[in-house]
Amino acid sequence: MTKWISTLAVAIIISFNTSGQTHQPSLEDCKLMFQDYYYLKDWKKAQTNLEYIIKNSPNEGEKYYIKGVKVYEYLMKETEDNELDKQYQQKALDLYQLRLSIYGNNDQVQNQFLSSIYRYWISQPTKYDSLASLFQVRFDENIEAVSQSNMLAYFDVMRRAKKYKQPFDEALVLTNYDRIAEQIRLEGDAKGYMEKIDQMLLESVDLNCEKVEEVYGQSISEPQQAKRYLNMIFRMDCEVNDKAQEALAVVLDNDPEYKLAMYAAKKATIDRRLSDAQRYLGIALQQATSFDQEGDVYMELAKTMTLKEKKQDAYKYAKQAIAKNNNKEAYKLIGNLYMSSFSECVGDKDIVARRAVFIAAYEKFKMANDEKNMALAEAQFPTMEEIHFNSYELGQSLIVDCWFKEEVVIARRPVE
Repeated sequence: MTKWISTLAVAIIISFNTSGQTHQPSLEDCKLMFQDYYYLKDWKKAQTNLEYIIKNSPNEGEKYYIKGVKVYEYLMKETEDNELDKQYQQKALDLYQLRLSIYGNNDQVQNQFLSSIYRYWISQPTKYDSLASLFQVRFDENIEAVSQSNMLAYFDVMRRAKKYKQPFDEALVLTNYDRIAEQIRLEGDAKGYMEKIDQMLLESVDLNCEKVEEVYGQSISEPQQAKRYLNMIFRMDCEVNDKAQEALAVVLDNDPEYKLAMYAAKKATIDRRLSDAQRYLGIALQQATSFDQEGDVYMELAKTMTLKEKKQDAYKYAKQAIAKNNNKEAYKLIGNLYMSSFSECVGDKDIVARRAVFIAAYEKFKMANDEKNMALAEAQFPTMEEIHFNSYELGQSLIVDCWFKEEVVIARRPVE
């Protein structure tokens, strides 16, 4: 109630004429009216009083700068006039700059300033050069203080600059990428910004394997330089040449990292360098920090052993993947191992015992929700006649006698 009485009193003072003179509001009047109009959400009148306060007493208090930016942003939302919108944007940015000059170079405020100017200017391609320059100043001043969201915003500006054919220095973008990648590595990447930044880099700069060698492959003796080189090699799907193998040795010996070891292993598997893949997966397993990561390593080991035609080792690793994170793909891999084992599991057993391999495979495909392979396995079940002729019954338990020992329940082939 007191607040509304104060506003009313100010209003009466303003409207009161003495000797034909209109009373001009004082600084204190404007401070009271700004507060009231702000809470009433009358942004135009709040703006009038805010600008009087800032003009006449810029040191009056930081709260006026904080609320002032909000006033201009609400005004931006209310207007459909593009020119007026740009005026409000500039006024908000002027407030940020004045606030920083008066109250000091606060990192949080700097990040808010960068975030705001990014939001205001991102739809204006002619502003991209100026916007990139502002980011660059902050990177050069203190990159450690730049928020990861603003690091991502910088690369959004660069990819848009590329799209709208605005000029920029590609070499500088690559340098900033290296600095930012290292900073995010040090800070941790809880929100997954680096993957998005990697993609935006490829949309910003025309990279190819030759350029990767030129820019990143000059010096690989230091672990961080070698790591940046390898990240690009794998991302661009370049040849893992002798230099890349040397870089891998440098990184994995000095600064092993789960993600890089997994990249290296998958690349080696694709290239059929299976011994290398197995070695890298061993390193990845040592660096894993969660059951999910361990499960993924075991799954890759199972695939590698399958390619090496070591079924029992593949089976063992697939079971470990299931134990770690219930990997559905591991169930499918085991099902395929069973399906491919029919000929070696035949022996001198009767037809039902032999075809029990397919029943075991079916159950694994079922755990993987793989309906296509379920149907393929089911088509190889024993027929009702084969079950009856060999003195079995539907639903009877049977142990599959092969390199794996697994109990199954006898089922019949679907009637065609």
